[in-house]
Amino acid sequence: MLTFSEAVKTGKLQEFIVQEEARGVGPVDRAEFDRVLANVIKAPQSEGQTSRSPSRGGSTGKRTRQGNGRHISR
Repeated sequence: MLTFSEAVKTGKLQEFIVQEEARGVGPVDRAEFDRVLANVIKAPQSEGQTSRSPSRGGSTGKRTRQGNGRHISR
């Protein structure tokens, strides 16, 4: 049995197609395929954006130090 990746690497894509059609694998439903891809593929994050979801209230998640500015280590 020829795998898709082997077929691509060895230039035997046509043989792979014939093999899969003989197994009963038909063409993909293009609309369904596009829908699935749209759910899987995400736009790249903008620079400086973290993967963390925004918190409620619109906070950026960044902390600011309050007080006199002196740091006390424990």
